[in-house]
Amino acid sequence: MAKISKKPPYPQQEATEKGNPLRFLMEGLDDASERCGMEPINHTPYVDMYSTSKEVVVEVEMPGVRHEDIEVTILENTLNIKAMKYECFEEENVNYVCLERSFGRIFRAIDIPLPVNTGEIKATYRKGILRIAIPRVEEKRGKPKRVPIESL
Repeated sequence: MAKISKKPPYPQQEATEKGNPLRFLMEGLDDASERCGMEPINHTPYVDMYSTSKEVVVEVEMPGVRHEDIEVTILENTLNIKAMKYECFEEENVNYVCLERSFGRIFRAIDIPLPVNTGEIKATYRKGILRIAIPRVEEKRGKPKRVPIESL
């Protein structure tokens, strides 16, 4: 079972602060997720992204996550990574002295800034690092093309 963090997902503010748009938005998101039966996102993983002449590579830190609990999807140029990190403690009656690791739902959406071939995406998971390689394609819309002018 996933352990859900007791920390709020955003900083708590005084009840006397009325009209704060950020607070209004965050409260609305909390209400919507409760109505839809969704669990809150507990962790946003760290990402490194780099490109070579042939591919764009995204590396995501996901220690403690099993590879079968990871889902990677791509739509247009947005890469979505979802996973579930389960608590690794077997014993029920444990008094934590310190618990800094997070457990629960993991989500990250990454915009790919270069034109890529999404049909040939490859993902590997090794030693807690998810590596996603996407082949680059030549940008066709961005190249200037000389237009001949006819005289009439």
